[in-house]
Amino acid sequence: MDEHRLNALLQGIRELYQELEVSEGAEPEARRHGLSMARVRLATLEAGTELPEAIHAGIERARRHLAELALAFYREGGCDDLDQAGRQAYLDEHAEPLTRLDGIGPTLARRLFMHGLVTPEQVQASDEAGLAEVPGLNAGHRARILRALGQGEAD
Repeated sequence: MDEHRLNALLQGIRELYQELEVSEGAEPEARRHGLSMARVRLATLEAGTELPEAIHAGIERARRHLAELALAFYREGGCDDLDQAGRQAYLDEHAEPLTRLDGIGPTLARRLFMHGLVTPEQVQASDEAGLAEVPGLNAGHRARILRALGQGEAD
């Protein structure tokens, strides 16, 4: 990767954090839009290039931070002005990375996300006891997730 592309990626990450900071005090609709656009920007930064480990790690930290902000915003009432479908769409958008894990669809992703497991890495690091604390996750769900992660018993 050339130095120009590397500097552009670093600048993109800095701008992402600045935009998130600016949106902190915005009205709920503007804040939701800012969080959505930040997800798009992160995807754009990663697109089509093999990244050096340091840049990849920076993008992953930004992605985790963004997911944590999205969850905190939701918990603080940032989606209270939306109807049920709007709240679900917001959660689905920010929980979407969890659906990339085998055995996790949108409904389980929302439950995991709402519990605070906002990244695939956090789910992968979970065990049976940790998953048992997630509201709405029954034994079958937990077994399926653990099996998909290679931690459960095979069928």
